[in-house]
Amino acid sequence: MKIESVTARPVGLPLEENLRWGAMSVSTKGGILVTVTTSDGLVGIGEAGFSAEYFPTVGPLVNDQLGPMITGRDPRDISALWHDMMRATHMWGRRGVETYALSGIDIALWDLFGKITAQPVHRLLGSYKPSVRAYFAPSLKDVERSVAEAREAASAGYTAIKLRVDGDLHGAVRLVESVREAVGPEVDLMVDANMAYDRRGALVLAKELQQLQVAWLEEPILSRSLSTYVSAHAWLADRVDLPLAGGESLLTRYEYIDLMSELPFDIIQPDAASVGGISELKRVADMASAWNLQCVPHIGCSSGTGIGLAAGLQVILSCENAPLIEVDAYGGLGWEGFLEDPLVVEDGRLWATEGVGIGVTIAEGGVERFSVEIGSRD
Repeated sequence: MKIESVTARPVGLPLEENLRWGAMSVSTKGGILVTVTTSDGLVGIGEAGFSAEYFPTVGPLVNDQLGPMITGRDPRDISALWHDMMRATHMWGRRGVETYALSGIDIALWDLFGKITAQPVHRLLGSYKPSVRAYFAPSLKDVERSVAEAREAASAGYTAIKLRVDGDLHGAVRLVESVREAVGPEVDLMVDANMAYDRRGALVLAKELQQLQVAWLEEPILSRSLSTYVSAHAWLADRVDLPLAGGESLLTRYEYIDLMSELPFDIIQPDAASVGGISELKRVADMASAWNLQCVPHIGCSSGTGIGLAAGLQVILSCENAPLIEVDAYGGLGWEGFLEDPLVVEDGRLWATEGVGIGVTIAEGGVERFSVEIGSRD
């Protein structure tokens, strides 16, 4: 069995209303679909990065660089392929969008391996649990709409909700106060500040949120380098009792070394579609376990293909230190016909299935139906 082709293409679904994720706003839900096809006709699927908008840079890396490099090789040699692709990026990136490309290919290889062995990936990694608690992750909205969405989520069975806030300190506190009053103390609330504050502003915000029993505050401090990202959040962690979360934009285990050794965060959030795929997400989660840290993988809510979510779930089900999974509040193409079997939250949890590979499959005609034009390979 050999790899016959590796292909990336953008898929998406236009939105009626833009969604804001802190500093990012999207008008299309979509991602970069990666497929790895073997000489036996098997196809593995993966997702590269958080959005279809990255295709002009990520697509050529898959189609013209990394994909051709592994064509003709055995798809079951996942670790060898991973390290060879990583070494190939030494002179032209190593930990940037090329890691997005590597991530998509790695996820597809694990999906293939599950199909070859007739097993779900979480069993190949070593299953730890059959389900995980899901948290509802809506976009940044005004107080009235945020309260309404939170009430709907709680009524639907969610026991945890993550709110987005911007740099308006008083507005952020009022939003969390209003949602806390609406859903009561039984629902865990988390807050994602998306690096909207300086150190002093983040300190004031964190102290306010402590009084509202917030479960964690996610990367509140603006940081433009890894060293300041680590040091600034470590400074904050020393001054508040509120748990801090972060790391969603870090790539490969090597960027997590300082993050874990300095302990700025109680919860780390690598994403399978960017950190280096299923292979590297599992390595980072196990590193976190050694530091007694929780790992709650980031899921790209600007995507909505359902592939990144499925990949993250497979790893989470194999980890003892992964108590939650992020669930996009607004679905997307994965739940509108792109996938045959999208994941569905039941009683506030996502459950393991016996579907092989990453557990989801593309519906017949799904790629053609949701194909979008974003840049080109020329």
